[in-house]
Parts: sequence; C-alpha cells; structure tokens
Amino acid sequence: MMNEMRVKIERSEERTVLPIGGIDKAGNVYEVNNKYLMKNGEAILPIMGEFHFSRWTPAEWEEALLKMKAGGVEIVATYVFWIHHEERKDEWDFTGSRDVRAFLEVCRKVGMSVWFRIGPWAHGECRNGGFPDWLVQEEGMETRVDDPKYLAYVRKFWTKLAEQTEGMMCKDGGPILGIQLENEYCHAGGPADKSLGKIHIMTLKRMAVELGFEVPYYTATGWGGAWVIDDEMLPVLGGYVDAPWAAHTHEMPACENFLITPFREDDNIATDLKQDTESEYTFSISKNPYLTAELGGGLQVTAHRRTFPFPEDIEAQTMCMLGAGANLLGYYMYHGGYNPQGKETTLQESKATGYANDYPIRSYDFQTCIRQSGRLNESYHKLKKLHMSILTFEKELATAAAFFPEMQPANAEDLQTPRISVRYSEEYQGGFIFINNHQRLRKMQPIENLSLMISREGDVDVEVTHLYCQSGQCAMIPFGLQMGDCRLKTTNCSILTKLQDTYFFYIEEDVEPYFEYEDKAYEKVVVLTRQEAEMAYLLRDKLILTKNALFVRDGELVLLKGKEAQTIRYYDKNGVEGEILCKEITEQKAATVHTALIEQSKERAVYELTVETEDVTKLHELYLHMNFKGDRAQLYQDEVLLDDWFSNGEDWYSAMKRFDYPEKLRLVVFPYQEDVYYDLQPRVGCELVSVSVETEYDVRLA
Repeated sequence: MMNEMRVKIERSEERTVLPIGGIDKAGNVYEVNNKYLMKNGEAILPIMGEFHFSRWTPAEWEEALLKMKAGGVEIVATYVFWIHHEERKDEWDFTGSRDVRAFLEVCRKVGMSVWFRIGPWAHGECRNGGFPDWLVQEEGMETRVDDPKYLAYVRKFWTKLAEQTEGMMCKDGGPILGIQLENEYCHAGGPADKSLGKIHIMTLKRMAVELGFEVPYYTATGWGGAWVIDDEMLPVLGGYVDAPWAAHTHEMPACENFLITPFREDDNIATDLKQDTESEYTFSISKNPYLTAELGGGLQVTAHRRTFPFPEDIEAQTMCMLGAGANLLGYYMYHGGYNPQGKETTLQESKATGYANDYPIRSYDFQTCIRQSGRLNESYHKLKKLHMSILTFEKELATAAAFFPEMQPANAEDLQTPRISVRYSEEYQGGFIFINNHQRLRKMQPIENLSLMISREGDVDVEVTHLYCQSGQCAMIPFGLQMGDCRLKTTNCSILTKLQDTYFFYIEEDVEPYFEYEDKAYEKVVVLTRQEAEMAYLLRDKLILTKNALFVRDGELVLLKGKEAQTIRYYDKNGVEGEILCKEITEQKAATVHTALIEQSKERAVYELTVETEDVTKLHELYLHMNFKGDRAQLYQDEVLLDDWFSNGEDWYSAMKRFDYPEKLRLVVFPYQEDVYYDLQPRVGCELVSVSVETEYDVRLA
C-alpha cells in the first residue's frame, strides 16, 4: 500500500449561466450554470429522493415525507404513471392513492419541493412502462414519437394532470420545482431514427409548458445516448450498485461505480431495454452541471436475480459520485412502496407484458433507505450522515471542482490503490477530500497512515497526514475550512455538521483524531465515532443520537419505538451533552400471532395466520415478521392479495396498519427455485419457519 499520494489543483473553468430557470411565488430566483444549481445567486447542492405517491397509502404520505426530510432529503421526485390514472380508456381516476393533488398538498404542508416526472412513458418497473394497455394495443399508431394520434392522447393525459395540479407549480406557490420529460428516451425505447427522437422530446417540452407545467427546471435522463437538448433541459445521470434486470444468473463483474472518476454514466442502467450499443452523450458535458436523478438507493429484486444492496454499497456509490463532482444527489428509490390494485390486470412489469423481467405483483420494496414496510434501512442512516454534511456545507461543496490523483486504480478489481478525489472551492479557499475504500462483494486493503499532498501551481499547499480508512468505509475530510475566526488547515476526521458554533466530526473508534489550524485552535469541536455519526439527527437545535425513526411533525419531535424503555443521547446548540429517557410502554399486552398449516404440496404450502392484539388504536404500527424457506410468498385477506415478497435472504416485514389490522390472513409459500442468483444465502425449501408480530408506538420527545 502506497503511503503518499498527490493531487494537483488547477484553476477552474469559467462559469456560464444557462438560459434555464425561474422565480417562485415568494420571489426566490432559481438559476443554473455549467457547474451547479443556484437559488438567489447562491450555489446549492440539493438532495432528492424518489417516492411514488400512487404506490403508498394516502394516510401515510405525510409521515413518509417527514422521514425523508429527517434523513436529509429536500426534494421528492415522483413518477406519474399513466396507467394508474387511465387504466380504462376515458375513465380517469385521481382518488385514494392516485390523488395527485392531495399528495402535492401534503408536500406543500411539510415544506417538501417536488420533481414531477410526468412521462408520458416512465418505466419504474410499472406495467408497460406506465402506458395503459389500451394505448399499447391501439392499432395504426406509434408511441413515443410525433405521431398525431399519440400526441393527442398525451395531450389529453397531460391536460387532465394539469387540471389536477393547477396552482401547484412553484411560481404559483406550489411545491413543484422541476419537471422530468419522458425517461431513458432513445435508450430504452423510442424511434430507431434518433433524429425523430430529438424532434419528439422538444414537442413534449413545448406541450408541457403550453399546458401549464411551467417550472424553473426541466430535466431528461441522459445515459446511454438518451436525448437531452442543451439549453432546453438539464441532463440527469445515475448509477446502480448491481443489475437485477441483467439476463444472466451469475455475479456481475466488479462495479466501476465504486471508482471516483470524472463525470460518467453507469453502462449497466436499463440494459434490459437498451436498443443498441450507442452510448455517446447527446448533450455537452462541459456546458451542463453534473446532476443525478437515479443513484440507486437500493435494487428491486427480479424473479431470476435476488441481488442485495449492502448499506456500504449505497453509501460508497454516493460518496464516489459526490467526490467526482455531482451537484445534485437524486436517489431512485429512496422510499419503497407497493403497487396499487389494478382494475383489469396487475400493474407490475412482467414477461407477460413483453418485458425481460418478472417482478412481485404488489411489492416495490426496492431494498432501499425506507422500506416498503416503512421501516428504516441501515442505508438510511449511512446516507443521513452524508446528507447532514452536505446540507451544512453545500455552498463550499457546490462551488468546489473535482480533482483526481495522477495515480488511479487500474480498474474496479484493483483493491489496493486508494480511491481518492479532492473537491476544491476557489471562493472559500478550501475543500474536501473524498475517500472510498469499499468495493461491492470485494474486500479492499485498509488505508493506513496515508499522506495526501494537495498542490496548486506546482507548490505543495496542503499536506494531510495520518489518513486512515478501514476496508468497507468512506470518508469526507475537510481542509481549509473556516470555523468562526479560525481556519482549520488539516484533519484526519470526517466532517458531520455544525450546530450554532459547535462543529461535529467523526472518525474510526480506534484512530487518534488530529486537528491542525493556521493560527489559533477552535475550541468548540466534538468528535464522534462513525457509529455515533450514523445515529445522528439534526432536528430542532439538537443533534440527537438514535437508530430509531425520528422526525418533526407539527413542531413536535416524534420517535417511533417498541415497548422497551430506552435512553437517547443528544447535544444541544451549545454542544452540551444530555439524555432523554423514553419510558417502557406498559398500557398494552403484547400482540400475538397463531399459525396453522392448512395445505402442503409440491407446488406450495398454505398457512392460516390469526393475529391478536388488545387495542390497535394505541399502536403506531404492527409488523408481521416472517421467516420462510422458499422462492416467494403471498399474503391474502380472503381472496385479496395484500402483499407479496420475493425471497432475497432477508426476513420479510409486512406492515398491517394500511390493511386496517386484519385478524385473519392466509400465507402462501412457493418452493425454492434453481437457477436464481442470490447475494445472500438462499433459503431452500417450502415452509414457514417462524412468524411473530412486532408493535411500534410513537412517542413525543421534549
């Protein structure tokens, strides 16, 4: 392992403001240059998370958004799936989970901006990519081009959508800040003649504006040669840690998304629908900022590939994109969900609809930060830690250009050469060192006592020493950071956040932290362990440490917990440590579940589940916790399929509140199948091993 690396800082290119932007009702001015987004002339680095309103329960929309906000998400991105609203031709449905206006009202209430992905083709593992069956079956018409008949249908759909969203654009005081047009256009579908694609994407832009979808920002997915028109829309890129849609059932090669390299795309995105090998950008890299909309917050399992995104994978890929210069972090998905009940068919993507993959009928868990059950994943906490740093220091980060060492890893299988970048801001005369020491399904060599020489114009300007990073971990280390009237020259600690005038850092538990200042030392510094940093929430002028879900609702801190008592540590705005005692929940007896095997055959095993609980009105949630051997399982109430699960090696948690706490359920388990890829250990057999119920309560904290 080398003990010294060098990075040369060069003068940044001139910044050019693009003819894209707008003003909201409050007078905030949104602009963009070729490097970053701006609000009122200041650089911003937004965090965006995908959550599909029509794949969730309306009564739980608000809590979902509040959990996202507590995790650091500022913008919710959401698809509008055409088939969810016009499954039957000319029968429009904007009720229940499909009530887009009600969802946008909730976004406005909680202060969450919206990136509206209006299609008309969406993909999103939805049936027909979101197209209704009747549209796909229409004779004498070509979709996704300027066919007059198709455009008439799109206009009708968008007119209905515009009626539902009237007053919801940010210029009118609504939450919609951005619009995405189409998706993976001319990469995953679209005309073979790409010149027709360029015409069509502009037709869609003009139609959207004409119908009232007038916003500061328009985007289009830009990977794989998809169409993005310079000065009309901004390209957004992405990356996934694996490819569950791949046709084979073996391990993927080492993923290059774990290298910190300049502005790039993930060649594996949508390879199941890719039209050809063409992957050149249709837009200018130098003219547009590096923005993302599909950083994989997880992976949706397929029938033949049960890939598992380890929390370290999700954190490391994000850190690599940020270290490479990304100035919008957009996750797909950030919050899982479940497909609504169809009127004519099930609504998931499947081979029966001509696609390459079979997905669960109901489950759209995505193994992401907030699961289909609403429970927090480990990746939620790892990203929350990073988001806290970004939100605190977004100006310093957004204005910082990315630079890379001369010595680069040979490829993704190089597990020894450190993966490092430096983002340096000329405005703030400082920056951040990014280290990724994780490679999916591999073990990196630990980084120990590394020195990094950061030079400008040939002279060593900063030498950062005693850098450590364990295998599987990442770091974001500041240098030249202004802290009050002091300037931090170097440290070996990662930056977490600032609370009033107290700065919080974190480092591995067994590594001695050091801080070197240019003049005098800054006094109000707290150094946490990595584990403590991952527990941290910055809410209501406190840094609160808990692995439980914690968020602010109507000005109150809400903690979701089990029956047991627990003590929660926090730091106040002066950096003083304290404790909050959460008492044991004693007013209700434990819920129970009884099982009975009612059918066993080669094709399946069927169980009856009887759930007993004293008073569901006192609960926040009740989870069925199921461990089964087999390929997949389905949960029914009478003949209605409530939930399903493709086994991925994890236990299955199904939330019961959304189904009104049913007392009688039927569980169908299907036998394990050969020739299916698993990251985790497969559970061979066809039986329910165990089932229990877990209760959850909401507690208000002082």
